[in-house]
Amino acid sequence: MYTRLRRNIGRQALQPRRMTTRIVVLAVVTCIFAGFSFLNLRLLVGLGFGIILGWPLAWIGLKTTKFETTAEGRFYTPNATIGIALTILFVGRIIYRVMVLLPAARNPTQLQPGAALSPLSFFVFGLLAGYYIAYYTGVLMRNRAMSANRLSTGAPKASG
Repeated sequence: MYTRLRRNIGRQALQPRRMTTRIVVLAVVTCIFAGFSFLNLRLLVGLGFGIILGWPLAWIGLKTTKFETTAEGRFYTPNATIGIALTILFVGRIIYRVMVLLPAARNPTQLQPGAALSPLSFFVFGLLAGYYIAYYTGVLMRNRAMSANRLSTGAPKASG
């Protein structure tokens, strides 16, 4: 969790390949969750609303992100409040679900079919996935725009 929170605080090196990998992994995992969601329409609705609400949150995050180009390379400073809040929400939901399901798992007769699948959990995951897919896509688009602007103005390209 420390590493996850650390990624949300302070200046980060802009690494397009790593961001692209994150987008792809999140998209694949989201598609897997969507596949499971077809078992229960409430799960699909939770996931869908989470994704849809993640997009405007990403737009706000992009508007408050600071971008800079230095001799060491390109950097961005994400909105720490949004990133930390999403991480705490996601981890908190996982902890809550474990605390609810663990006692029932000890006595399998108490565990109801589908009890591990919660629309709220799918919503929280959708919110996180929607936010980061849209946010990283926006950061990459901003990076391309900065590159195109540098080329059109003839400014020297930063190393790195």
